[in-house]
Parts: sequence; structure tokens; C-alpha cells
Amino acid sequence: MIGLEETATGWLLTVDAPRPAHYSPCGHSDLHRHGTLAPRRAPHGAVGLRPVTLTWVPRRWRCVACRQTVCPRPAWLRPWQRWTPAAQEAALILLREANFRSVARLLGVTDNQLRRLVDRVVPRADTTWWDQPGDLVLSLDEHSFRGQDLLITVALHAPERRLLAILPDDRLRSLETWLAAIPEAVRTRIRAVTVDLKRADARVVRRWCPAAQVLADPFHLLQDANRRLDEIRRLEQAEVRTAIPRWPLVKGHEHLTPRQQAQLGDLLARWPALGQLYHLKEDLRALFRAQTPAEARQAWERWILNAEACDHAEGMVWARTIRRWCREIQGH
Repeated sequence: MIGLEETATGWLLTVDAPRPAHYSPCGHSDLHRHGTLAPRRAPHGAVGLRPVTLTWVPRRWRCVACRQTVCPRPAWLRPWQRWTPAAQEAALILLREANFRSVARLLGVTDNQLRRLVDRVVPRADTTWWDQPGDLVLSLDEHSFRGQDLLITVALHAPERRLLAILPDDRLRSLETWLAAIPEAVRTRIRAVTVDLKRADARVVRRWCPAAQVLADPFHLLQDANRRLDEIRRLEQAEVRTAIPRWPLVKGHEHLTPRQQAQLGDLLARWPALGQLYHLKEDLRALFRAQTPAEARQAWERWILNAEACDHAEGMVWARTIRRWCREIQGH
């Protein structure tokens, strides 16, 4: 290593490419310098929240016997490798906790590079989970890149947590092809499948796994609630031409800072209709914390009544969506 330098965008780790011991075609060890190339860079991981970039100056060497040239690279880099193994290992660890876009921004790579990395590491034809004992619980989740849904991930939630497959796109045919490849004896052991708020996926799961209970993913239900609330906030903000803070509304009430709690109290007092939608969002969060099916049923009925009685028209629209997903929500 030559040095470590802090830049405006992260850290720059400079290394020196090694001198080759011999050139493989003839095995001769007498080499002499034959110029240098432009500096090259490759993502090398992250320190804290700042990316580390590996850089080196390629040097060309010529064999005096066969007159062939060689341009060695750092020992841990393969030919044409665009990011180091350390960065790839860091990406796989970070992807367990964050989405593709956040990890790509942190490491200084692209979404497509992360996708190809996961494709290489996670086998698409993994069938070892078929031998898992007991009942099976799966989940389907759509991932989007730059605003476009490109693929579906299939994960096993019980008896262990693991990623099973990354489908090439979000088409129903791809999902049906993957489910059809599962032996019928294994499909009958799938007791539950969580899905996004997408009816077509639920129908496909019920067709191929009739014994499975289809459940609505709570994360996407709450994500949809925050999206609705944020859209109304922006409409109110444009009408009054006054900035309305977003975080006090979309953040969980128990996680608000004292300053955000004060902002929330002011918002609920100035915009009562927006406050009603906020309480609907919090009641929906509480619904998934119900301890018994009877308690969940009572909370769901109370939520529907409050949504239909909401002063804002969005409450009625929201209530219709929740009614359509009644069976999948109450299954939790």
C-alpha cells in the first residue's frame, strides 16, 4: 500500500501493482519497464458511511526474450474485475439489512452490479429447502430499480430464514414457472405465503399452493399507508403554501423525538383531516400487534368504521383497499 487519502466523496486507497516474477509464455525472468497506463479505480468497500476506492497505476513490462508485454494488477483482482472481493463481501452483508439502491450508493457501484453479484452467489435452482422438515412459510417481494419493477425475490421464513430465488422479472409467468417446478408433495407443506398488495400474485399462489394461507405483507401495508399520508400532506402543503414536515407524520409515534412530537401536535391541530389519516395509520400499525384473532378482528372493524367516517375522501378510498385485503390481513 502506498497511502490512504480522504476526499470529498470518500476514501482513496492507493496501492502499487507488483512487478511480475516472469512472463508465462516463455518463463523468462528478465523484464524491463515499458511505460505506464492511466490510473485505474475499483470500489473497495466502505468505512462508516463513506465509500473506499482502490486506485493503482498499471505498469507495462516487456520480456527481453519473447518481446511480449504484461500489465500486472493487484494480486486479489481478477482480469476485468470492476470492484474488489472486499467490496463484494461488504455488499452481501449490507444487502441483508438495506435495499439495493442504498447499498449501491454507499459502495459506489450500480444497482445492476449488485444484481449480478446476487445472481452469482444465490443459485436460482436451489432445491435444498425441499428437504426441510415440517411446515414451510414463504414470502414474495418485488424489488424495483430506478422506479421500475424488475424482479421478484422468494424467501423462506420458516423453519429457517433464507433467500430461495431471484426471478428474472416481475411477470406472473416467471412466478408460475418457479412454483410449478416445486414437487407437489413440497407445495402441500407450504402453510403460508406473504405477498405484496398485488392481487395477481395472490391468485397465482392460491392456484399452485391451495393448502397455503395467503397473507398481506405488513411492511407493504404500512408503506402504502405512509404513501397515502404523504400525498395528502403534499396537497395540503401546496394549497397553503407552507412547509409541512413529513417525518412527524410517517414516523412511528413511539420513535418521535421531542421536537417531532411538538411538530405533530401542531399539525394535528391545524389540519384535522390530515390528523384523522395519521391516526388511521397508527391504528393500522396497532392492528398487527394484536395478541389474539378476536382482538385483531375487533381492531379491524373499528379501523374500517373510522376510515369510512373520515372527513377526507381518502379515508373512504383507503377503506375499500383494506376491505379487499380483509382475509389476507386478518390471517396474521
